[in-house]
Amino acid sequence: MRWFPCRWRWINIFIFCLVPGLTACESPATAVQVFCYERTPRVEQVIKGIEQELGVTNLPVLEAGGNWQRGQELVQQLAQEDLALLIVLSTPALSLAAPNIKQRPLIVFGMVADPYFSGAAYDTLHPEDHQGNITGIASPPPVATALKQGSQLFPAYRCWGLLFDPLEGSSIELCEQFKQLAPDFGLTPVVQPASSETEAQTGLRALKAQGVRLVYIPPDQNARRYAPLLLRWGQEQKLLVVNGHPEFSAPGAILSVTTDYQAVGKLTAALARRVQAGEFPAQIPIQHETPIHVKGDERLLEKWSGYPPTD
Repeated sequence: MRWFPCRWRWINIFIFCLVPGLTACESPATAVQVFCYERTPRVEQVIKGIEQELGVTNLPVLEAGGNWQRGQELVQQLAQEDLALLIVLSTPALSLAAPNIKQRPLIVFGMVADPYFSGAAYDTLHPEDHQGNITGIASPPPVATALKQGSQLFPAYRCWGLLFDPLEGSSIELCEQFKQLAPDFGLTPVVQPASSETEAQTGLRALKAQGVRLVYIPPDQNARRYAPLLLRWGQEQKLLVVNGHPEFSAPGAILSVTTDYQAVGKLTAALARRVQAGEFPAQIPIQHETPIHVKGDERLLEKWSGYPPTD
């Protein structure tokens, strides 16, 4: 019987699949895994961008459900898995992964405002100095951009207000940025603490009583307590509102300057592709990129250009 080369090739493949210990026909190990602290709408947008850039669908995602202890258990599990690459999303997730995964798998992070706080990188002045198996995209919230554009658009309103939660780390940090950056644009920052919905509504009235006519909504968790009321006041022209929170799209903000999280995902995926192609994370400096969405409400702007704020 005559055997043709193509027939031998198919027979060899069949035999290979039958031999114990050979892996050609086994399900391949997951090449890329995503780890996040909590699967929020922002995280979903980042994942969407990653999948679009990598040309894949349904990337496996492991989340801690917002629970720190659960997150510690998961990173210990991930450290034992045979992963080619781990994509870590959010500062809490990176703070969990960095001290527990020192060599493998290689890590690319995204959706992280401050990787230096997490311990994955060491000095903002030296983005090339970071943990050897980690690199990523640092995307600080565009507070400065919002202040700059808002101050140019509303030069008559120099007193800006902000509510913050004194019990939430990220809210405190954003408040500090706001206070430090505002004078650079000729603005006077007025801040008010609020740790509950009742305190937040009282805080808004306190800001208004102090002469504030423009309030900035920062991208923190605390904003959910007061944003609906504030945006309604914005529609009613009781206050000018500049929105910095990507999850609020209801009318009321005359200007929105928010992070484009889908674009963050694409940047993260592009960096992941470089690592997959053979570049070692230690050789790639931390990249600082915050793509943004800027949107103005022409209807509100027209109203405010002709009328003073109402009481």
